[in-house]
Amino acid sequence: MLNKTLKSQLRGTLPSGITFRGDNALWVKRSKSYIHNGEKKEKTLTHTIKLGIGADMSDAEARVQFEKQLAQACKTKADMIEKLSSRKFLEADVDVKTTDATLQSLYNVLEETIWKSNSSKHMSLIKQYFRDTLNFFAERDNKSPKISDLHKSEWTLYEFKEWCRKQVENRPMNMYGTSNTNSVNKRLGVWRQLTAVAIKKRLLSLSDTLDPSKKNFGIFDDPRAVSKPKAPMSLADEDKLLQMMSDMNDDFWRDCFTIAIDTGVRHDGELNAINTDMVDFGKRELQFKRPKTGNWSKIPLTQRAYEILKRRRQSALQDEKNRFFPVSKSSIRHTWNRYMRLCGFAQTLLDKDGRNCVKTKYQPYSTRHTFITRLVEAGVPTKAVMDLAGHKAIETTLQFYTHSTDDMLETAIESLEKYKAKKKKGSANGGSTPAVASVSSMIGHNSRRKLKK
Repeated sequence: MLNKTLKSQLRGTLPSGITFRGDNALWVKRSKSYIHNGEKKEKTLTHTIKLGIGADMSDAEARVQFEKQLAQACKTKADMIEKLSSRKFLEADVDVKTTDATLQSLYNVLEETIWKSNSSKHMSLIKQYFRDTLNFFAERDNKSPKISDLHKSEWTLYEFKEWCRKQVENRPMNMYGTSNTNSVNKRLGVWRQLTAVAIKKRLLSLSDTLDPSKKNFGIFDDPRAVSKPKAPMSLADEDKLLQMMSDMNDDFWRDCFTIAIDTGVRHDGELNAINTDMVDFGKRELQFKRPKTGNWSKIPLTQRAYEILKRRRQSALQDEKNRFFPVSKSSIRHTWNRYMRLCGFAQTLLDKDGRNCVKTKYQPYSTRHTFITRLVEAGVPTKAVMDLAGHKAIETTLQFYTHSTDDMLETAIESLEKYKAKKKKGSANGGSTPAVASVSSMIGHNSRRKLKK
């Protein structure tokens, strides 16, 4: 990946029609206007060439690699110019566009090529997204929609977004009757991939998309809503929850959730994957690779977490993978909700269709938010919080987890009061009183007033 300084230097060497795309690719684009049957048309060809510059390369090595790929880009540009000079090539797009450019045929191409390697679960979701597109057009008496139907107007895009929201909100399993932008945007991702393969196979011209100047072809996502912070548990509520588990003689789940609270690990893939090889009992540390980020984490154990893992070590060795808590994500949620009700932290409500749904004061993931928020309350530096939480970017730590709790707000006001008292004391003693008390507040802001000696 090019650094900013080197990229700035190399940008001036790029010929027309070739630009940077990100920090590690070149974008080649050529267009040609022509007249077909009395109608003015435009043909655009584009191609991306990856630079292949690694982070470990020196500037000299990066320049050599850049020159090599730039030569390839220039050759691609020459090929484009040659194609666009051919009348047969220009009009071939017009002829082909009218034949077999249905969404179904394009979907079949994607399923057999790009999506072939996807997992069965992921593929089933993509099929659902595509079926939603077909159903949308079917309701408008279009049983065999074509790729051009996606780009007829921005109104079509708007109608599809609204249609998707209603479909999600009216699903039987949607107890709250709500939808989020992610549900809609995933379906628009299928639209973009269908468009991209149509352009690649010359079944659609880039100039015929909603917005040829954008990478998304004008099929823009709705802005993602900011995640609502999950409430961290108070110490009193934490004690009540763990004590309830003790009263029910449920030592396994008490220990499980105690480890979750004291380490802040994610539940699926981390908490239920902790095994004896990950625990250094000599150093009292938990060491493991985060499945989500691929980074290694080291979490020093609290005294009670250390005692739990030490006590459960023999039981873990009897598991086929030596795991301390071999549980599923669904069992964690089920058990959590059960104890939320027992502790009085949950209430049963009726949804819009009259069905029962449970609303809890704390979500299962509150164990992680509690861990991180308490680190912040304790004054732990943000970088250390980021490392202990296993976040890949510090923005994640700052945006989603550093909530201002009541304790933090009270501490802030106490600090303010101490600061004001200190300043007043200093003024009384003459230590920090301004030299001239009557200086205008506008000095330095276009004021012509002069200080009198």
